[in-house]
Amino acid sequence: MKISKYILILPAVLALTHSSFCMAQDGIAKNAELSLEDCIDITLKSNPAISASFAAQEAQKNKLSQTKSSYLPQIDASANYSRGDSKSEEGWKGADNSYSSSINAKQLIYDFGQTGLSADIQENSYYSSIADTKNLVINTVYDLKEAYYATLLAKQSKAVYEQSVEQYQEQLKRAKAYYQVGTRPKIDVTAAQVNLNNAKLNLIQAENSLKKSYHVLLNVMGVYDPNPQFTLKMDDTLPEFKLTEEEALDTAMQNRQDLLSYKLKLESARQNVKLSKTGYAPSINASGSYGWSGGDFPLYDRWSVGAGISIPIFSGLSTYNKVKEAQNSMLGAYYNLTSAEQAVLLEIKKAYLNVQDSRSKIPVAEITRTQAQENYELAVGRYKVGVGNYIEVKDAETTLSDAKLSYIQAVFDYILSIAALNKAMGII
Repeated sequence: MKISKYILILPAVLALTHSSFCMAQDGIAKNAELSLEDCIDITLKSNPAISASFAAQEAQKNKLSQTKSSYLPQIDASANYSRGDSKSEEGWKGADNSYSSSINAKQLIYDFGQTGLSADIQENSYYSSIADTKNLVINTVYDLKEAYYATLLAKQSKAVYEQSVEQYQEQLKRAKAYYQVGTRPKIDVTAAQVNLNNAKLNLIQAENSLKKSYHVLLNVMGVYDPNPQFTLKMDDTLPEFKLTEEEALDTAMQNRQDLLSYKLKLESARQNVKLSKTGYAPSINASGSYGWSGGDFPLYDRWSVGAGISIPIFSGLSTYNKVKEAQNSMLGAYYNLTSAEQAVLLEIKKAYLNVQDSRSKIPVAEITRTQAQENYELAVGRYKVGVGNYIEVKDAETTLSDAKLSYIQAVFDYILSIAALNKAMGII
């Protein structure tokens, strides 16, 4: 099976370039502003799982070279020295020296495809490891996007809670002022204080969520920073989405690295069936040596050349069962591939529907936010002129905060749904 066309090494994984931001020794430089591309660059160079996968990939490459070495001559040299004596009825005969040295060579002539099939299987394993590395990169980049946008979401949510605290502070001032002049009851002041405290609690939780989001992001990037002080860039432009479901599925079938890995494993299983059958076949080798030996110098020359054939007669049904094992393994590899293809179909379907669903929510959430803002302004205005009551203002403020959070959530849900669809299609 010719699979060189599948070899697409990820340059970003291998490159060790410096980007525009400055990395601190144990973290990211203070006050650095990172884009999503910056974070991806850091992840590809610092994430230990990616590094481990690349090391495993290189190990498979070394195994491939080992397998192909069987095609080459095997040459070794040896040298020996011994001194000994023997005793008879007459006594010891006297010590003798023995010297020998030789250069030996052995070359495989023909093994009926065993070495070639072993090399093909290992070649598939190597390319499968490349696909596994790429698949890990794609999944890790998605995890990074998830953490990146979760951090931005937490930051914007914190800003909403900060606005809520400011609004309740203003409302508390108004309630106190109206109470002091006798136009509002004491309960308005008490309620405003309670609502302000609840808003502060929400803000504390939002601040804690933001801190945790930063550490999750750092963990995905593979960077240790106990006190992160960098910021993230936010692109306010919503990504366009014009892909059809059929196009998404076609892209997935062409780019999913896990499917490629399963295909390569199935091909290896087919080759292994052929390899196990070569256990019935003989192997032919040629050998030769040239050496020197004797009890004293100069040593006598000696040489030998020869060829041999090894023919299996009976192996206790070992070869038969190896063939059966290989055939069952091939069957399992086929069903694993089929199962993976079905899983991809389902993943694309769900991801595509999620994009459509999240995109349709944004305009509704935007209208709701605008209306909630108008309702809040009306409620505050009514309260100021003595027409409305504090409960009306409180409900309007709660509705406004919820509407703002819902809109922010809708936007990030849409962005992440596209990222999830890209992952399902096998692209970054």
